[in-house]
Amino acid sequence: MRTFAALVILLAVSACRGAPAGDPQATAGASAPVTAAPSATGTASVAASSEPSATARESAGTALDSDPLHAVALVDVRTGEEFTLGELAAEKPVLLETMAIWCTNCRAQMHNVTAAHSTADFHSVSLDVEPGELPEDLASYAEREGFDWPFAKADGALIGELRQRFGTAVAVPPSMPKILFRTDGSVELIGLGQLMSPEEIAAAVED
Repeated sequence: MRTFAALVILLAVSACRGAPAGDPQATAGASAPVTAAPSATGTASVAASSEPSATARESAGTALDSDPLHAVALVDVRTGEEFTLGELAAEKPVLLETMAIWCTNCRAQMHNVTAAHSTADFHSVSLDVEPGELPEDLASYAEREGFDWPFAKADGALIGELRQRFGTAVAVPPSMPKILFRTDGSVELIGLGQLMSPEEIAAAVED
């Protein structure tokens, strides 16, 4: 009887202790969570970290693209920086004037534009359509006259596009062409053949 009782006690103790620590099945079961593939939550977290935050997207800004002219890349002859009219028009209205260094009408109009900047909030861009004029000469001209907005050279393709869109006079500097890029994406020729006063310019660029 004592032998049988001892055997029963031994079996009960073994059942309470469970499988031995060295049991291969127990070891595999314990390590399974560590070697498992990444969870769905982990994957989403990694994907989210590769997306720019809302703040980053807002700080990067946007560019208008509703008109082909928005995408034209220009280079400021004074800074060497590239920009597009779409980038500027996303911020505030842009007054684009075609011009040439030799054009006295253009110079008078641009001084009126300078005065208009004191009462209206808009970007100005002066676009030299005279093929023979050099970027460095254009930069010196802008500095000498005190014009502090971007000046750029237009290539043949851009001049051709402007002529097709607005007529041949848009590439004739003495006619003082003025093209307005509004923040709603619209583009309009607002002046041709006339010297606009600072007040007229300020009123025209109001959004």
